[in-house]
Amino acid sequence: MDSTIVRAAMEEAAASGRPVAELSLDRIARRAGLSRSTVYRRVRTRQALEDAVRESGSDPGRRPSVRDRAIAAATELIVADGVAALTVEAVTRRVGCAATSVYAAFGDREGLLAAVFERHAPLPVVEELLVADPERFSDFDAGVRAVYTAVFDTVAGDTSVLQALFAEVLAKPNGIATQFFRDRILPRITSTIGSWLTTQIAAGHCADLPLSLLIPQLIAPMSVHLLARPRLIAAGEPVPDRDTVVEVMTAAFCHAVAVTSHRRAGTS
Repeated sequence: MDSTIVRAAMEEAAASGRPVAELSLDRIARRAGLSRSTVYRRVRTRQALEDAVRESGSDPGRRPSVRDRAIAAATELIVADGVAALTVEAVTRRVGCAATSVYAAFGDREGLLAAVFERHAPLPVVEELLVADPERFSDFDAGVRAVYTAVFDTVAGDTSVLQALFAEVLAKPNGIATQFFRDRILPRITSTIGSWLTTQIAAGHCADLPLSLLIPQLIAPMSVHLLARPRLIAAGEPVPDRDTVVEVMTAAFCHAVAVTSHRRAGTS
């Protein structure tokens, strides 16, 4: 094994805080000052590289599955260069695996995008809550609060993926991100959050308004706040804490659409 590549791998691991097993060969090649093809030719296999690192006295770490590495690579591409940069070929170059492995795991480019969404978006968390703890959503105010809490806790730590997705939707109304939201995400929102709102309307807790009005009123304020929050913090502007955000937005939505008798009962 080429000692230059082994040393570059260990240096990149130290600089990035990630084990050698998780590093793409592209990153190692850049650190070594070599072309990707040269590194591939000299390394031969990932296992050979990890064995060489181990023989040098370092632990290469445990390598995640191709699926996990592909999702991480797809996320990096989306955040760095936008959804348009996401291709199976670009992911395989970052992961250092065969394209057939990525196709087998995700099907296609849209499958990769879906996997990134599932990993970083709040909708799957809300869906799980609605199934796992339906009693929490029997009361209108408590249900709204549960939705906002789940969204805040899922997104507040890192909004970069959702920012990239929304930017793509706004910039390219006919692009892959817009098609993805229209075909795969909006139907899920309607069938989960929309169904819950429909039951609240039937129970007399929520105003009988079209879901096309209710759902944006519920989702948009928290989404805009979370997207703006990192920029406000970076600019030194004061931002309210999580509990304040959740309570204020819950009160605002319920004041706007809760049936008056229910709102009075809930506050008595």
